[in-house]
Amino acid sequence: MKYIFKSKNLALALSSIVLLGSCSDELLDQENNNATSTANFGSSIAQVESAVNGAFHPITDTFFWGRIVHTGALLRSDEFNIFPFGSNTAMSTLQGNPGDRWATEPFQQLYKSIARCNNIITNVNEEGITDTEIRNNLVGQAYFLRAFDYWYLLNLYGSVPLITELPDLDNLLVDQAAPEDIWAQIIADLEMAEQMLPETWGGDNLGRPTSGAATALKGKSYLYMKEYPLAIEAFQSLIGQYSLLPSAQYADNFTTTNENNQESIFELQFLGQTTFVWGTDIPGTGTMGNYHIDYAPPTKSPDQSHVVNPWLKDLFESNGDLVRRNETLVYDYPGAMGYGGTDYLTDFADDITVANDAGVEPIFSKKYAGLDLGTRDQVDFLGTNVGNNWRIIRYADVLLMLAEALNENNQPALAGPLVDEVRLRAGISTISDLNLSQADMRQAIIDERAMELAGEGHRFFDLVRWGLADDYMGANSLHGANPKSLSGGVFEIGKHELIWIPSSELDANPNLVQNPGY
Repeated sequence: MKYIFKSKNLALALSSIVLLGSCSDELLDQENNNATSTANFGSSIAQVESAVNGAFHPITDTFFWGRIVHTGALLRSDEFNIFPFGSNTAMSTLQGNPGDRWATEPFQQLYKSIARCNNIITNVNEEGITDTEIRNNLVGQAYFLRAFDYWYLLNLYGSVPLITELPDLDNLLVDQAAPEDIWAQIIADLEMAEQMLPETWGGDNLGRPTSGAATALKGKSYLYMKEYPLAIEAFQSLIGQYSLLPSAQYADNFTTTNENNQESIFELQFLGQTTFVWGTDIPGTGTMGNYHIDYAPPTKSPDQSHVVNPWLKDLFESNGDLVRRNETLVYDYPGAMGYGGTDYLTDFADDITVANDAGVEPIFSKKYAGLDLGTRDQVDFLGTNVGNNWRIIRYADVLLMLAEALNENNQPALAGPLVDEVRLRAGISTISDLNLSQADMRQAIIDERAMELAGEGHRFFDLVRWGLADDYMGANSLHGANPKSLSGGVFEIGKHELIWIPSSELDANPNLVQNPGY
């Protein structure tokens, strides 16, 4: 049975002050034996374990990966043609501006996690926890998670405040840091995590970040920084530590089956819950897959969801890639099934009508849409009983990032076999014997990432870092049609690479500067 890191929310206790009112000084001068204070924090293993779990909670919560980062940011890519649903979809249709929804919550959740990580990193030491291995395992998770938090802050919002210490009440109006300084902190934190974290976890701790996860995120960071030799070094150290699942088990990368497997380098742990609590930061909540709202088909989603743009279907079909197509997309192909194994044309009849009436091809998401969890009536429309772990970094992604780093380092011949390893698992032709130029290998890697990682939250960031977002999502899209045609949204250079700094943060801190275009 899947285990979710659960605990008392220590960070909430640390941020709470109990005021006792009385006319007696003796009554006021009492010790609360049930509270955890900053004075004794770090002196108990169980206490710090609780704090580490509390640092993870804002990440899996509904207001970040549990849902909002999807509808607000990841669905911006050219994979998805969003049915507009007011301010809920304004960001994902490239039409949002300050005042619209969903920029605030991820910003706040990430900084909430960072504050909890800072507390652990600052206060947990040898004096409090004498066992070096246990202490390193705990503090190493905080370093990894802080890097993870800043990675997404930087790639979502751009220049943001860089806070690595406990709050200074006399200096709360902090400035935004330069991106290169944030990248440097991410790398430094990941190098600490590499040294402190174990290679594997077992038992109830399975799924926690490992040293390999830290190395993978470090390599990805160097790739985004265009530090290709350093990215190559990081990725090459992971070769052989992980392996691709067999072709017949490709779907295990997205379903509740075989989670935390040999291909998974880091995944966020989710567990469907019958009791729905929206975005509350209390123990035992916030681990349900509300992202289902954004990946379910239109008639099953309360926000109308999306269709997948036909260029992705065409890419799969032109490569003869049935293995990945059949686990990524659902449309009218031989053997297509809907929820709970129901025939596609029967189960998706109403969704097909919605798409046809809107003048778009009826192609729908399969990854993370809950089709593996039961029939339509068995999968809650808000996703409360959806518990698919979200795979953040898979070994296939590492192989393709290593291939990209090698190719950009003028070594396309070394990149080919890595791409082939991913293609062979999909049962399609190899490319190594084609002797591709660097430019042609670059396009091959772009296409391969589109097929292997479709719908997993990578595509928009990829397009931005490649400088191709306008090419594919701008007014003259290379796809030949506006990928956001249902809403009319169009990518604008110099604006849509990032989302806006939340208005509430600008109001609270006059030192912050809004992103260009907003």
